[in-house]
Amino acid sequence: MISKRLKFSAAVAAATAVTLAGIGLVANEGSSTIRAASMPSVQMPRMSLAKRLSREFEAMHRAIKNSVVCISVIQEVPQTVGSKPMQFPRQFQQMLPPGAFPLNPPPQKSVEKIYGTGSGVILTSNGYIVTNNHVVNDATSVKVRLADGRNYTAKVVGTDPKTDLAVVKINATGLQPATFGDSENVHPGDWVLAIGAPFGFRQTLTHGIVSAVGRTGVNIIAEHDPQLAGLTYEDFIQTDAPINPGNSGGPLVNMSGHVIGINSAIASTSGSFDGIGFSIPSDEVKYVTHQLIKYGKVVRGYLGISIADVRHSYVHKIAMTFGYKPHHGVLIDQVEPGSPAAKGGLRRGEIIIGIDGKPVMRMNTLRDEIAMLRPGTKVTLKLFDDGHIKSTTFPVGKQPATLAMVGNSSSQTITGPAESQKLGVTVSPVTPKIAKTYGLPSPRGVLVTGLQSGSVLLGDGVEPGDIIVSVQGHPVNSPSQFSSIVEKLDLSKGIRMSVRGRSGSERYIFVQKN
Repeated sequence: MISKRLKFSAAVAAATAVTLAGIGLVANEGSSTIRAASMPSVQMPRMSLAKRLSREFEAMHRAIKNSVVCISVIQEVPQTVGSKPMQFPRQFQQMLPPGAFPLNPPPQKSVEKIYGTGSGVILTSNGYIVTNNHVVNDATSVKVRLADGRNYTAKVVGTDPKTDLAVVKINATGLQPATFGDSENVHPGDWVLAIGAPFGFRQTLTHGIVSAVGRTGVNIIAEHDPQLAGLTYEDFIQTDAPINPGNSGGPLVNMSGHVIGINSAIASTSGSFDGIGFSIPSDEVKYVTHQLIKYGKVVRGYLGISIADVRHSYVHKIAMTFGYKPHHGVLIDQVEPGSPAAKGGLRRGEIIIGIDGKPVMRMNTLRDEIAMLRPGTKVTLKLFDDGHIKSTTFPVGKQPATLAMVGNSSSQTITGPAESQKLGVTVSPVTPKIAKTYGLPSPRGVLVTGLQSGSVLLGDGVEPGDIIVSVQGHPVNSPSQFSSIVEKLDLSKGIRMSVRGRSGSERYIFVQKN
């Protein structure tokens, strides 16, 4: 976070009446005497409750303040600056060969220094500290200032861009490590404190409540590094405790003074706090920092599947077309060829309902459990498959560093289209050349070549150039077969389709007439 100079302005307020402890002073008309006027007093039980809450906040602060540090970083960005042409007197110019003037010296290289601040939390008494990856990433200098004013030069031990966490180390002993709580026991409405160095102001304390838990789809990490799309871990605690630039890497603390999250980002239209802040849950922080300290990096397990959360109503409608009625579990939307999941026999349309004897209630549960397995570890999945419950065991793989999605396009013109008025779509055959372009081993499905303005497919992200591979579980290989299947189905009850995009990935969609 780049520190900024702040400008403060003082506001002066005038009042016509002052009340202290429930008693006001009122002038008696026509008299120079002043008498005490009785005013409603603050109820003592309420005052006592407020004081007790203040004392609780003080206790929380005392428990954590010596474990919070301020981090200052310097990034050196190479700059190339062009030089002005050399200027010579006219008599010297005449001495030079033709075309030799003006003389342009080579560009000058320089380094621009960018200064930033953040926060951190002490993990161990011998100097390991957790902060955000975006605080120390690409930094050429990292300085740590403790709560007692001591300053140290820090070394970056390891970073994990997929969670925006990093660990740095200072040569110090006898430090006070923070106590980390269980983020699984955090609930909306819980009181919390945020501590850090917003705008460089060290040991700043703010308070609020937990606004939400399990917040996903924020897309903070992949927005800055698109290569990490699909591999980031966003399961944030949302809070309204004020968080500003410089708070990054600082703790979110519960009423027991335990760290339940590391503050990472804000949703803002102004660049400063607008009421929505995000913290990385402590359970994830404990796992990642242990890996970084022990190995210098995080190695995660990997299945190679695209999944969807059955809790969502749209996905649940798709799951019901397979005969699955519960509102928990994870639908397999795609299996990557050659992946551990493919070798383990997982198939599209199966629903994962358990892992190693524990129920899978939501997508994040499965994702985190798999990620915390070392590559080569065997995992047992409980599956719902076309009305039957089964189990399968196979070793997980190693998660790749990035996911490279290659988009392809085809310029071939397709003839012989068919139109479905029910869906408002025009489709054409898939030729061998198009099949190869889309990563299909052989021609199958129908190519979407047009969509009517009122098509029910428009709301599901279907575009011209997509291939509809199957309808309600029935493979389609020609426009006429596609039209025949669709006409027999009741759109008011909903239709499940499998759609393949230009990148070669397939997904389920569920279309229904309102």
